Amino acid sequence: MLRGRGWLVYLGLVYVVVCWGLNVVLVKTALDSGLGPMAFAALRFAAMTPLTFALTRAMGERIRIRRADVPLLLVCGAFGYGIYQYVWMIGLANTTAFASSLLGATSPVFTFAIVALLGHERVRGGRWIGAAIALLGIAVFEGAFAGRATFRIGDVLTLISSIAFAVYNVATARLIGRYPPVTLVAVTMTVGTAMILIGGLPELFHTDLGALGWRVWGPFVYAVIFPIVLTWPVWNYGISRIGAARVAIFGFLVPIVAGVASIPILHERYAVHQLVGAAICIVGMIMASLLGRFSAPATWSERTLPFER
Repeated sequence: MLRGRGWLVYLGLVYVVVCWGLNVVLVKTALDSGLGPMAFAALRFAAMTPLTFALTRAMGERIRIRRADVPLLLVCGAFGYGIYQYVWMIGLANTTAFASSLLGATSPVFTFAIVALLGHERVRGGRWIGAAIALLGIAVFEGAFAGRATFRIGDVLTLISSIAFAVYNVATARLIGRYPPVTLVAVTMTVGTAMILIGGLPELFHTDLGALGWRVWGPFVYAVIFPIVLTWPVWNYGISRIGAARVAIFGFLVPIVAGVASIPILHERYAVHQLVGAAICIVGMIMASLLGRFSAPATWSERTLPFER
């Protein structure tokens, strides 16, 4: 139980989810202002990767990779950053920030589903019910029951990105006992960055970076600094104080922040069925995440949320 100024932990977690919700909206602003999705990703991760190594050094950790772990580290980097960023960024360019944030938040649900299908752990019925409710909420959000289905290619890609990040969570959980969290992030992000640059550099070569204004460079600086320097330490401190299960609840506030912030920043408007569907989906995801034992993959999923977006 927290005593004294324990409320500061909860205040810090609220600060983190506000930052994450704004991040999706600001990245969408940059993409709408003329910068290609993979060009943005290439610039961002070329800057973020050195920061992760700086953070590793600042925490006094030394990176030592076991040769036997290299194949699994490559898989983690490919799914957690390489493949993930391709489908998420292109998806964000072809959908709304609210939809991207909501559908992207489903990765913890896919994480426990993959763990169950692989037989790594037994999943209680309550979690499957929660997952079913979350999927129902997505269907309502997309207008399946309102006679105006709006399922866009960007929404499909965002769901695929959530599945990719779930694979990353499950695979990386096997390495948790051998490497510190920030070391795992640094190594796997390096692999992913190499993949991102392959698709991002051609876009960059055809982009006049000097003509881009503050609506691109402002979100870029924000997207580079906040996930690593200004939110990751706070989020992981919260996990160490109150546990991953409680912290997980805060993660589901991100779509709400993104939805609200999109109204003044992106001038988005929502139909009633979208708001109802989002609420149903969030309730389902909370049920699926909390109605059961919080396993290593689930805990890792919470620790890596700052880097997912």
